Amino acid sequence: MRTVAIVNQKGGVGKTTVCRTLSHMLAENNKHVLVIDVDPQQTLSLSLSVVKNRFDEQTPSMYHVLTGELPIEQAIINISDNLSIIRSDYRLYSYNGKPLISMEDVSAFDGDPTGLYNYIMNGYKNQLDPDSDDRHRIRRELSRISEYGFDYVIFDTSPDLGWLLTSVLLASPVVNVIIPAFAEESSREAILALNRSIKTILANDLSQKINILGVLISKYENNNLSKNYLKFMAQTANAMGTSLFNTIIPKRVAIPEAMALKWICLMVEKFVCLM
Repeated sequence: MRTVAIVNQKGGVGKTTVCRTLSHMLAENNKHVLVIDVDPQQTLSLSLSVVKNRFDEQTPSMYHVLTGELPIEQAIINISDNLSIIRSDYRLYSYNGKPLISMEDVSAFDGDPTGLYNYIMNGYKNQLDPDSDDRHRIRRELSRISEYGFDYVIFDTSPDLGWLLTSVLLASPVVNVIIPAFAEESSREAILALNRSIKTILANDLSQKINILGVLISKYENNNLSKNYLKFMAQTANAMGTSLFNTIIPKRVAIPEAMALKWICLMVEKFVCLM
């Protein structure tokens, strides 16, 4: 079971489009694929029609898995014979793992400072243990479904370098990373920030392996500025020990038009239901 994460700190670079396209291509080539949406914006979940209400808190999602409310197998939604998904949840915007201690815990140890200290220290030890800490929860959950026959697990991630992305980059002993990016300065800076985050994770988890498969240039415009930045991006990728993919995705209006049509259809359907 290979783990692939589509990541970039910068939003709007095509992470969801790459994730959706790659998963469908693999499924059409008889690979059993599980897509996991950990982006609170839920764009992938919406585009695959497993979410119709962004504020749905009942349908099993990655939020329920990460909080320990449900085992991962209960959150899997089958889309086709070879393609399944675990949907995202808007509550992932604010979720950063379980707190070391809550106000309820403090109240429970009222008048017992020694007991409170021991409770905090035990919680701290658990947060450093891969067998119990929240950062490795996705890895532990994926190990539960290792016999399900998935060839690939592909993550669509949020445009930040926070707790969720760290959990994804620790989701298996070897995580393969694809970085969609623009041929422009802001995108190059985002890649450098991502590279620093990856190095930090590797420094703290010596057994972890993160393979950067390459940088995928998207929404490319064939002008002199983009051509010059393409060279800079190639140099940046090389400094990270990887390279640009040979395939370059040109800028097109078909995808945003399709997404707009999807939203219109959902709005009409919702309107009809209210009538």
